[in-house]
Amino acid sequence: MCQAHNSPLSMHWKQRVCRRLPHEPVQANPRPCSNTKSPASKEQNTASITPTPTPTIAASCRPNWSSGPHTGTFRAAVLFVDFPDFPANTTISELYDPIASAPSSLFTTMSYGKLSLELVPILDRFFRMPSPSSSYDYSRALTLETHLRYINDALAAAGPSVSFSDIDTLYIIPPKFADEISFSTSTGVDVTAPDGSVISSTITFGQDLFFSWGPKTINHETGHALGLPDLYPYAAGEAVTKWVGGFDLMGLIAAQAPDLFAWHKWQLGWLEEEQVVCVLEAGVTEHRIGAIEVVDETREAPKAVAVPTSSTGYVMVEVRAALGADAGACGTGVLVYTADSALGSGEGPVRVIDSKPGSGGCGDNNGGELNDAPLQVGEELDTGLGVVVRVKAQEWNDFIVEVERK
Repeated sequence: MCQAHNSPLSMHWKQRVCRRLPHEPVQANPRPCSNTKSPASKEQNTASITPTPTPTIAASCRPNWSSGPHTGTFRAAVLFVDFPDFPANTTISELYDPIASAPSSLFTTMSYGKLSLELVPILDRFFRMPSPSSSYDYSRALTLETHLRYINDALAAAGPSVSFSDIDTLYIIPPKFADEISFSTSTGVDVTAPDGSVISSTITFGQDLFFSWGPKTINHETGHALGLPDLYPYAAGEAVTKWVGGFDLMGLIAAQAPDLFAWHKWQLGWLEEEQVVCVLEAGVTEHRIGAIEVVDETREAPKAVAVPTSSTGYVMVEVRAALGADAGACGTGVLVYTADSALGSGEGPVRVIDSKPGSGGCGDNNGGELNDAPLQVGEELDTGLGVVVRVKAQEWNDFIVEVERK
């Protein structure tokens, strides 16, 4: 459920590195493990490498998140509205068709098939709002009271004949070019529909769905309904990409690597406990980590290493590859970041540690400086938190990583 906060992109209510070797990209097509060297790197022969046994499964150090797992079917009712001062100027299908399958497909990919987003559209007509679009003061200063008025007006326009039973969240979509409704935002406050159904979260979409971010706006906003925070700073003048760059669409919808962090997949129950290795004791351990984007049942490696640094804070280690949702990623390799279950939206709950500060990043600036943060074979990173990460070898999309906990 969304928490209450204010955002520069969309508003919601609440609730050190060492030597760099030449870039050795993650291979796009994983192959079965072998004792031969991968063409990607001369240092990739892992025949003699035996990663240490998992110190403990993640259940022993699972964070105390404020929201629990989300798997199975997540149903979203889709309500189309227009206004006395801005009647609908397109057909409903022109608005619905671009979002009919892409957001659902992306969630299926990111969740390894564990979450199915089912859209339940009311396609017969636009429901006329009782007030002009200009009367809702739908701006960055939007208050909860005003937002709820907008939502309840939309539900009243739908009337008791529309059933919202068994709905997990509600999407309200305005006409294209209705500029007064400019941005998308969500709330986790319960609302009651005229048919008596209680809806626990509502997302009101704006023109950014059509003209800025596209269908992934649905995934970002629905992420809030699933309990995920915004990963960008809210403070005026701060770069949206300051903390996570172009990783995870909860930080940047147009991210070069939009797949969710292992931290979020762990929270949502998309990663099993045995897929996260927890390092609790001091010493050096070695781990094989597989790319977060895909599941290879023939040779599945853990997806992340978690090192608790406080009662709520962690150093997380995962592998990013140009696969799945991240097919367009420019920054691949071993990604290291901090995560804190006590921090919410706008507070930096996840922060990527830049292994190449001052590099300028990579790609088309969809994430900027942090886009090339992942480590390559031969590199190491001292987090400054008593955890050092060293990349020992790579075999296709698996990396052998040494973690030193001091």
